[in-house]
Amino acid sequence: MSKLALALGTFDGLHRGHINVLNTAKSFEKDGLLPAMLFFDAHPQKVIRGSSPPLLITAEDKEKYVRDMGITPVFINFSQIKDLSAEEFVRGVLKEKLNCGAVISGGNFRFGKGGAANSKILWTLCEKYGIIYKQAQSVLYKGEMISATRIRAALAEGDIESANAMLGRNFSYDFLVVEGNKIGKKYLGFPTINQHFPPDFINLRHGVYASQSIVDSKTYPSVTNFGCHPTIGGDAVLSETCILGFDGNLYYRKIKVELLSFLRDEKKFASKEELKAQIDKDSKSAVEIFSSKNNFMKE
Repeated sequence: MSKLALALGTFDGLHRGHINVLNTAKSFEKDGLLPAMLFFDAHPQKVIRGSSPPLLITAEDKEKYVRDMGITPVFINFSQIKDLSAEEFVRGVLKEKLNCGAVISGGNFRFGKGGAANSKILWTLCEKYGIIYKQAQSVLYKGEMISATRIRAALAEGDIESANAMLGRNFSYDFLVVEGNKIGKKYLGFPTINQHFPPDFINLRHGVYASQSIVDSKTYPSVTNFGCHPTIGGDAVLSETCILGFDGNLYYRKIKVELLSFLRDEKKFASKEELKAQIDKDSKSAVEIFSSKNNFMKE
């Protein structure tokens, strides 16, 4: 069994701070260690308190992302380790079970029963059991440490630019496209895809977003409405995206939608004609934002 360079944490947002921890684990490849990431079956707060913060990325997408980085997920049942003391965790899990040659964490990492131990105790115990410990440097945004809590707050406010800057990528989701009432295409001339968010996923600020959607490896500008669609009498919250320049059947496929910028709040229009005119304006804004961001990426 290869010795691991194991990244520790919940990695609930997989943001730039988490990526720095993972890249630090990868730096041990030159020492012959296999870079890996601790991957809990459930969020620790869900197990301990019965509820946890909403997800910023699904477990499936998180696993794919880290594997694409060259990191091996190491799956652990959190219920089986939650009552271990700090020393029992380091000796029994990290040393004996997982054969760690190095462990890496952020500065605010907590572990052991009740989260009683911190990164300083982790360093002391690793030294005792012959494991290298390295604390990854914190990553700041606007002078403060990046955290999943800050990203959730930004998304709740519709501050997509800040959320994306802290994530280090566009906030995205790729949920199954389901059939809707087809009002977008039938009455407004704008075909859309409908995607429901799982109950444990982040609830965004309701409104209209400039976005981009990936279909068969091609990226299209798009406009996404997240909310209840008050003009047409909707009551269920869902993501409805108009993919500009695409007109095909995407039902029952997983389509990735990336949010680029918040355009406006949801509004009830006096008529479908007014709504159609507004969607046309939103589409033009979305294309401009899509073009500017993608041209910037190419420079």
